[in-house]
Amino acid sequence: MKNKSLTPQIRFKGYDDEWQQAKVRDVFTLGNGYTPSKANPAFWTNGTIPWFRMEDIRENGRVLADSIQHVTPEAVKSSGLFPAGSIIVSTTATIGEHALLIADSLANQRFTVFQTVNRWSWLKAKYLLYRFYGLGDWCRKNVNAGGLAAVSITDLQKYDIDFPSTAEERDSIADYFDNIDKLLVDTEREITRLEKMKQASLQKMFPRPGETTPEIRFDGFDGEWRRCKLSELLTQRIEHQKISEDEPLLAFSYAEGVIDPEDKKSNKRDFLMTDKFNKIFSRTEVDDIIYNPANVIHGAIHRNTLKTGVVSPIYKIFSCSYNISPKYMGVRLRTPHFIAEILKYIEGTVIKLRTLSPESFLNMEIEIPNSLSEQECIGEYFVSLDAIISAKRKKLDKLQNLKQSCLDKMFVNTTAQ
Repeated sequence: MKNKSLTPQIRFKGYDDEWQQAKVRDVFTLGNGYTPSKANPAFWTNGTIPWFRMEDIRENGRVLADSIQHVTPEAVKSSGLFPAGSIIVSTTATIGEHALLIADSLANQRFTVFQTVNRWSWLKAKYLLYRFYGLGDWCRKNVNAGGLAAVSITDLQKYDIDFPSTAEERDSIADYFDNIDKLLVDTEREITRLEKMKQASLQKMFPRPGETTPEIRFDGFDGEWRRCKLSELLTQRIEHQKISEDEPLLAFSYAEGVIDPEDKKSNKRDFLMTDKFNKIFSRTEVDDIIYNPANVIHGAIHRNTLKTGVVSPIYKIFSCSYNISPKYMGVRLRTPHFIAEILKYIEGTVIKLRTLSPESFLNMEIEIPNSLSEQECIGEYFVSLDAIISAKRKKLDKLQNLKQSCLDKMFVNTTAQ
């Protein structure tokens, strides 16, 4: 079938012919996943055949070679295994998720299995893997009304699959998305590695409870650390005031700390009161220590490294004394050791109501290096590490946005069929 509308918005150079379409019922044989009886141990004991569930996609992505759970050959119905190269699509409960199977296997009843018929085998599975993002969107928009969420298989069989007229263009599209996915996986792995390194550093670069030296430290520094109360290192500032509408507001995320007020995307996660210009706010300065007394057990202790601004007075603000590095304090107050100490000072018994008063906060003790230079080295190390992690996360966001944009524009839009 040819139609002038069957051309994607963007294409690789050298391709200008129209695409083609065919119904799902013509391209694929559809099958149903199933769950072998859990009551029969012979189906599950020492199983070797992959049996895929939604958890496998969440855990291992959209190209599945092995599963979390396995079944035995006795569990396989007479119709046999789903062959490698099949695509599974969730058509009940969670709708529209899909994955490419690269091993002969089974899947549970949430999935409809798509196997290309012989004359369509040239539509390689890797191309279909990316084309099925559009099919998944269509499924989510065409869920039945009432009862268990499901997609009508009769309607699904009428869905149009579009494809280039040449194998070269098809393979170019598949390779392009495959490369994006590899970059996404590599970036996610790098973020995970850096996060693990940060957590290990937080554990080992500060003394454990009852000890006076850390497990690892920078070259050139030795000697015991000293233990002192926070009241010796911090001074609480109370500066509540009315603000004008042009004042910069600082927003906070429990997980990330201070968020740039000019970052509109981040500010969607802020914790400021909505009716902000009728409230009294507190002014902050660079390197202030800021925390929310009602949420300290969630790690809501922050150091303002961005700029001056104002925050809701629910946040308590402390300035550092001359003999302590603000960068060091900003890290030390977010270590697992300090959070464990916080739990000893928590007031109240209901988790949602647990608070740490400013007086109790200042009464807590921490270990600090005697050398201001060592404090600065530690602080700079974590600031640099956080900057690298932040840059990797921004790269990940850009790659995800690029992939989504290309999925929208490099295929014929058939989600509204």
